[in-house]
Amino acid sequence: MKSKEEPTVAASMAKEQEDATQDKVPPLRAKLGRSNTMSPPPTTSNIPRVPRGGSLRERHRSMDKDHPAHHNRHRRFSAHIVARRESMFERGASLDASIRRPSLASVAERGNWGNRWEFLLSCVGLSVGIGNVWRFPYLAYQNGGGAFLIPYIIMLALAGKPMYFLELAIGQFGGVGPIALWNCCPVMKGVGCAMVTVSLVVCIYYNVIMSYTLHYMGASLAAEVPWAKCDPEWADMETCYVRGGATNTNHSDNDPYPTTKHRETASLQYWERKVLALSSGIEDLGPIKWDLALCLFISWCIVVLCLVKGIKTSGKVVYFAATFPYVILLTLLVTGLLQPGAIDGVLFFILPTWSKLLDIQVWRAAAGQMFFSLSVSMGGLIMYSSYNDFRNNVYRDALVVSVLDTITSIISGMVTFSILGAMATDLGVPIDQVVKEGPGLAFVAYPEALLRLPCPQFWSVLFFLMLFVLGLDSEFALLENVLTSISDEFTWLRNHKLIFCVVTACFCYIVGLPCVTHGGNYVLTLMDVYGGGVGVLFIAIAECIGLLWIYGLGRIASDLEFMLGNRPNAYWRITWSFLAPVILLLIFLYSLVFHVPLRYEEYLYPSWANMIGWALACVSMLQIPIWAIYMIWKQPSGTLWEKMKMSARSTPEWGPSDSTLRADWVAFTQQNVPGTLLTEQRKDCNSTPINIGDKIGEPL
Repeated sequence: MKSKEEPTVAASMAKEQEDATQDKVPPLRAKLGRSNTMSPPPTTSNIPRVPRGGSLRERHRSMDKDHPAHHNRHRRFSAHIVARRESMFERGASLDASIRRPSLASVAERGNWGNRWEFLLSCVGLSVGIGNVWRFPYLAYQNGGGAFLIPYIIMLALAGKPMYFLELAIGQFGGVGPIALWNCCPVMKGVGCAMVTVSLVVCIYYNVIMSYTLHYMGASLAAEVPWAKCDPEWADMETCYVRGGATNTNHSDNDPYPTTKHRETASLQYWERKVLALSSGIEDLGPIKWDLALCLFISWCIVVLCLVKGIKTSGKVVYFAATFPYVILLTLLVTGLLQPGAIDGVLFFILPTWSKLLDIQVWRAAAGQMFFSLSVSMGGLIMYSSYNDFRNNVYRDALVVSVLDTITSIISGMVTFSILGAMATDLGVPIDQVVKEGPGLAFVAYPEALLRLPCPQFWSVLFFLMLFVLGLDSEFALLENVLTSISDEFTWLRNHKLIFCVVTACFCYIVGLPCVTHGGNYVLTLMDVYGGGVGVLFIAIAECIGLLWIYGLGRIASDLEFMLGNRPNAYWRITWSFLAPVILLLIFLYSLVFHVPLRYEEYLYPSWANMIGWALACVSMLQIPIWAIYMIWKQPSGTLWEKMKMSARSTPEWGPSDSTLRADWVAFTQQNVPGTLLTEQRKDCNSTPINIGDKIGEPL
C-alpha cells in the first residue's frame, strides 16, 4: 500500500510548494510563452520539486499528518539536489577556468536558515556591530563631526546601499559562498579569495576589540568602577581629573587649573595607562598583557562555541544579539542629552565644517566606514544570503538592514557627541580638544556617561555586554565566511567542522597576540586602516567590474528579475554600473596619489610601519590580478584576447540555486539578454560541458 500512496503525497507536496512559490513572486512564464508548471530536469522527472530554502521540518509540516505515509517518511533530500551538488573535486575533475561548485554529500551538511527572521536578524547583527558604536564616532570626531556625516550619507546612497542589495541578491541567486560565486565570471575568482582574506584579517583584530569589552565588564563588577576615581596605581595625579570632583582629592570642577598642563579624565587615563599600558610607539611593543590575552582567549572560546554547528547555532543566538543593544543605546542617548552642554556636542556632530569636505581623506574615511559598517565586499553578506530560499524577498531585507545600520550609527554618534559636549563644558575647552582622537574614543566617552547613571556598576556591565554582543554576531559572519568559503572548495572539511573551526580560531588567536602587547593598539590601528580599509575599497571596485562590466548589467538585471519577479529600476542599474565603481575608483586613486602617513593621535607611524600596512593590504588586493592571470593562462591554446574572453565566460556550474528552475532560467535569460549562450543542464547533472555566458558585459 505504501508504494501506491507515496506518489499521491509527493504530488500533493509539489502542488503546495508550487502554490507557495507563486505567492512569493509573480510567475515569469507568461513572458516566456510557457506554462506556469516548472519543468524538472530530465534526470529527475519523477521527483517532486522542492525549493532549496527552509528546513526539512518546515517542508514536511504542510503534509497531511494523518496520512499513513507521513509517519514512515524518512528525512531525505531530493535526488536532483544531491546530483546538482556532486563534487567535481571528488570525481577528480580539474579546476580549469571554472570554480568548483560547493560539493555536498547532502544539503544538510551546508545547512539552511530555520526561517527568514534568522536571516534578517543575522544580517542586522553583521552590519550593526561594534563598528557603529566604536568606529563611527571616532572617525566622525577625527574628521570634523558633520563634515564626516555628509560624505558618509552620500557614499551610503551612491555605493553602500546599492552594493549591499547586489551582494545579498547575487548570493541568494547562486546559493554559494563568495569564492564559488565567481563561476559567473571565473577570471574574477580572485575577488572572492580577497574577500575571504579581508574577513580573516578583520576577524583577528575585531576579536581584540571584543576582549577590551570583556576586560571592562570584569572591572565593572567591583564595588566602585575603576574610572570613577584617580587611582595612584595607574593615574597621573597631577593631570587626572574626575567630572564632579567628588572622588578626586586633587581637583574638582570649581578649582582653577593651570593652563600649562592638559587635564585628562580618569576614564581616559584608565584606558591608556591601565587597560592598554600604552607604550611610546609601535617600535616599542613591549611584553604581552596577560589580562588582555586571557580576555582574548575567552572571547575566541565563546565564538567557537557559537559556531559549532554553523548557522544552525548562530541563527538562534542573533535573536538576542541583534535586539538587546538598542535598549542600552537608547538609555544612554536619553541620559546623555540631559547633561549640560550635550546639545553643543550634538550640533558639532550635525553641523559640518565645510572646509573639511574638500579633504579627500574625509571621503576615503567615509567610504571605508560605510563598507566596514555594512560589511560590504567582505563576503559575509554573500555567504549569509546563500542559505536563503531562492524566492525570498531579499530586496525588502536589504532595505531594512541598510536603513537600520545608518540609524544605529547616527544614534551612536549622538550618544558619543552629547557626552563630549558635556565633558567640554566641564573642562572649558572646545569639543575637538576634549579628548584625544583615536580608536579608543568609545572606551573613554561611554564609560564617562555611565558614571552619570544610578548604580554605574550595573549599567557598565550591561553596556560592555552590549558591545561584546554587537561584536559577537559580526564575528560570527566573518569567521563563518572563512570557514564556509574554504569548505565549499575542500568539501571534506565539512565532516570535521569542529576541528576546522578550532584550528582556525587558534591560528587567529596566536596571530592576534601582538595586538595585546603594550604597543598592541598601534598594531590594531595599522590592521584596521590598511587591512580593513584600503583593501576593502579596492575589492569593492573589482567586484563592480566583475559583476556589472564583465558578467554584465543585463545578465544581473535578468537574473534578479527571474528570481524576484521585478526588474531592478534605473536607480539600481545606474549606481551599480557607473556611480559606485567610478566614485570608489576616484577616491582610491586620489588617496594613493596624496597618501598621508598613518597617525595614532599625536604619534606618527614610521615609514617601515606604513610599508608593513601596505603589504597587509596587498595580501588581499594582489590576489585579484594573480588569479586573473592564472585563469587566463589555464585556457586552451589561442590568442591572448581569445583566452581572456574564455576566462570571462560563465561556467556550466553557474545558475539558480534551485536547479529545477534551470530550464526556465535559460529561456528567460536568452529572451532578455539576446546572444547569451546557455545550457539547460548543469555539468554536474549529466549535461555536455560547454562554456556559457558568451557575452562579455552588457551596456547600460
